[in-house]
Amino acid sequence: MPEIQLDFFQRKYLRPYTEFAEESWGKSCYQSSEKYLNWLYKENPCGNSSEEDFILGLAEGKVVGCIHKMRWVWKNKDQIEFIPNIHNLMASEKHRKGWFGIKLLKQSLLGENHALIPGVPKNQGSLYRFLKCQQVTSCWYRKILTPIKGALCLSLKKLLNYDAPNSFFTLSQFQNKKFQDDPVQVTLEPDELTIQKIVSQLNKKPSETLSTYWTLDQFKWRFFHPLGPKHLLIYKDSEHTLEDFLILSLGPRRGLNVARVVEFEASSSQVLKHLMQVAERVIKIFGGHVLLVFCASQRLNEKLQELNLKLIKNSPNTYFAHKNSDALFHSVAFTGSAGDFGFEAIP
Repeated sequence: MPEIQLDFFQRKYLRPYTEFAEESWGKSCYQSSEKYLNWLYKENPCGNSSEEDFILGLAEGKVVGCIHKMRWVWKNKDQIEFIPNIHNLMASEKHRKGWFGIKLLKQSLLGENHALIPGVPKNQGSLYRFLKCQQVTSCWYRKILTPIKGALCLSLKKLLNYDAPNSFFTLSQFQNKKFQDDPVQVTLEPDELTIQKIVSQLNKKPSETLSTYWTLDQFKWRFFHPLGPKHLLIYKDSEHTLEDFLILSLGPRRGLNVARVVEFEASSSQVLKHLMQVAERVIKIFGGHVLLVFCASQRLNEKLQELNLKLIKNSPNTYFAHKNSDALFHSVAFTGSAGDFGFEAIP
C-alpha cells in the first residue's frame, strides 16, 4: 500500500477532497460543500481559524482521509480559552486499519492545549483511551415525530438507496406558514436585541464550570450566517431578559430529515416542555422525521429527563484531549452548539 502523506488543505485539493467526501458521506453531504469550508475556515470570527485546521491524508494524488476543526471560545474559571472542536475524522475504507486515524488525530491536536471531541462511537473508545483523552458525561435523546413516514424512508434507503426529499428551515417556506403560539415566538431572523438577550443568558454559567463563551459575532456566525447551517429560534420573551429558548437545526442524514436542539435554556421543566411541544409541531410542518438532543450539562439534563424523550443507550462518547494529561476539567456544561451538531442543516 502506498505511503500516506498528511498536508493542510489547499485549493488544489478541492476536487479530490470533494470526491472523497461524497464517497465517504454520500452525494449530497454537507462535508463536500465549498460553502461549508468557507463558513468554517474563512468566516469564523474566532480569530485564529484558517484552512490549516483542515488536514488531509493523501496517497497517489487522491484524498484518502481527513479531519476538520472548528475554533471555539470557552470560559474556564473566569479565564477565556480557545478550545477547538475536532470532527469529521474519516478514512477511506481500505485505509481504516492501522495507525492512519491516530496519525490524523494527533496531527490535528498538535499545538492545542485542549480539544473537544464529541460523537465518538463506542467501538473507537480504545483509541481515545490510548491517547489519554478525558471522557465527560453527555446524554443523547431522541423522539420519533413521524413513525410511519420515518420507517418508510428508512426502508427505501436500505432497499433502494433512496433518500427522502431534503428539508431545511428556509425563509421562503417559513413565510408561507403560521407558527406563532403566543407568548412563544418563532423566527429565522432574530433581531439584534433578541440576540443580545440570549447571549447574555448563555454566558450566565458558574465560574468553576467549563462552558462555551458567546460573543454577538460568534452567536450570529454559528446560527445565522448565510453560509452556515440554517437554524430556527423558538423563544419566550420578556422586557429585560430572555431565559427560555430553543435553537433548532433541520437537515438530511442517512435517509431521514433530522432536527436537532443545538442550544437551549429554560427557567423550568414546564417551560421547556412547552417550547419542545412548539418545536415538534414546527419540525413536522417542515418535513422533519426525528428530533435529537445532545447535552453535556447536568443542570439541563435534569430538565430534559422530565420530558417525553427517549434517552439513547450506547450513545457515542464525548472526550476532551489535553496537552497535559493532568490538566483535566472537573465540571463542564455545554450543548450541541460547541460541536458539529446540526451541520447537516447546510443546504
